[in-house]
Amino acid sequence: MSLIDELKSSRWPSVFRITPIAVEPPADVRSPNKVARRSWLTLLFIGLASMVAQGFGRFTFPVLLTAIDRELLGSYTLAGFLSNVPLLAYLVGTGFTSLLSTRSDPTDLMKIGVTLSVLGLGSMSVSPNAWTLALALFLAGFGAALVWVPAPGIAASMVGPTQGGLAIGLVGSGIGTGVMIAGPLTSAVRTATGNDSAWRSVYGLQALFGIVVLVGLFLILRRGDNAKASDKVPISILTTVPNWRSITLAFAVFGVTYSLFFYFLPAQLVASGWSGGTARLMFAVMGLASIFGGVIFGRISDRISRRSTMRLGFMMMATAPLLTLVDNGPTVVIGVFAFGLCIAGVPTTISAMLADVLDGRSFVTAFGTITFAFGVAQLFGPPFAGWVGETTGSFQIPFIVASVVALFGVLLTLRMKMPLSEKNPS
Repeated sequence: MSLIDELKSSRWPSVFRITPIAVEPPADVRSPNKVARRSWLTLLFIGLASMVAQGFGRFTFPVLLTAIDRELLGSYTLAGFLSNVPLLAYLVGTGFTSLLSTRSDPTDLMKIGVTLSVLGLGSMSVSPNAWTLALALFLAGFGAALVWVPAPGIAASMVGPTQGGLAIGLVGSGIGTGVMIAGPLTSAVRTATGNDSAWRSVYGLQALFGIVVLVGLFLILRRGDNAKASDKVPISILTTVPNWRSITLAFAVFGVTYSLFFYFLPAQLVASGWSGGTARLMFAVMGLASIFGGVIFGRISDRISRRSTMRLGFMMMATAPLLTLVDNGPTVVIGVFAFGLCIAGVPTTISAMLADVLDGRSFVTAFGTITFAFGVAQLFGPPFAGWVGETTGSFQIPFIVASVVALFGVLLTLRMKMPLSEKNPS
């Protein structure tokens, strides 16, 4: 037995030396509460980064669309194409993020992304014409990709697979917070300035807040354990994920559905006789719902099933746009709130599917690949919806099309095979 004990004592240290956790300073091991507090603080700043890059940089535009159209554009068709600028930038950005992630640490990409988003927001606030505004929107959209593509993987890696969906939902709630704040912030700025068409000041305030978040990220967000890794992650890493084809197509379906509905909800409500202030309030309600959507869907998918949770999300997305077309206020609110839940809930569930089998740079590369498909799908929605809205004076047809497309997402979840991890849940 003494020989066995001696062999054990000689082998165990080498095992622990290759485990990243074992090389952490002993002080952290003695203070688990300190480690937990830092993890929560890190998740908070990742969520705030998502709010600046996505909620502000990409999703404030629909709230300010009417004022921007009145001052710079003069055409809903042009507005539809301008809505595509951040989408196109996001698409290009996801491609770059996937390529950069094969060699770069995800936390570095996130910091660069927030920097670009802040520059974009600041440029929007001083844009003298549609062309410079388009350039600023492109900058913000590109930065948003560098922030959000790595964000779910960083969050999931901090808590482990049993709470990965919850962590992804928490950081994703920052996007919904940004969407929710956009409407009230716009109303407050217009009240304070006495200008009912003010929009530049809104972007300016968002840029200032983004600077604060950027400073916090540099102080809080540390590079991951893979910061010194030299192995290149292949783009084909996505093909190792179960149901990867269906997951990719489902994300594309989500992109078409939400781009047809999300960007023109305020305009449709105004066209239906709602006041501009009430329409902005409904947009804020959708943002409020998305704050909880990621957390709720993420937790449900952790406890029950990723596939079933995704199916529920697509069923809600198929129903919600139709509810907003009903001439009944409470019904419209229900539809808006339900869609808001899905805006964050469905991507959270899809991200969790990848995080279940991938981590670190592998997740970023794979998520960037499917986000590329998501971005391509989004390009078709705004121009089509804008053209229909200008031609008919209503966005009813795009909303109906969004519902039909979402039903296809339901069918995709029915075709997915159940992974072993879901057959034997822990």
